[in-house]
Amino acid sequence: MRKFGYTIRAAGLFLFLAALAGCGGGASVEGTVTFNGEPVDEGGINFVPADGKGTKMGAEIKNGKYAVPADRGAQPGNYKVEVYWNKKTGRTLTDTADTGAKTSETKQVIPEQFNTKTTLTADLKGGSNAAVNFDLKGTAASGKGKGAKAVGD
Repeated sequence: MRKFGYTIRAAGLFLFLAALAGCGGGASVEGTVTFNGEPVDEGGINFVPADGKGTKMGAEIKNGKYAVPADRGAQPGNYKVEVYWNKKTGRTLTDTADTGAKTSETKQVIPEQFNTKTTLTADLKGGSNAAVNFDLKGTAASGKGKGAKAVGD
């Protein structure tokens, strides 16, 4: 009878440790993004695994701040970071092809060295990664777009 009790306790301990190991692997990340000292007001940030394996994740940047919760697929490791900001130009455009709706013209201002050909990196640890900030400097890009590039795709 004693042997049975030890087996139950051992099995319980094993299940507890297995569950504990499965819960601690995720990583959350948050911080700020500025370009030439100006907070990115409505943009996007992507974290792409540097080794090409794993899940790409991202978030919206609002008023210069972003946050990616751990449940969005982040794992500890090295990431390439892409930042996009289709900044409003102040001009209004009319959709001539369909509805005639008015929309704000936007222009991609973040240079490609910080997005499509990024040189930015981040090393994420398990758990919380706070204050992963990006203070970007450079000459504004000349591309045009309608809204931030898809985040997390």
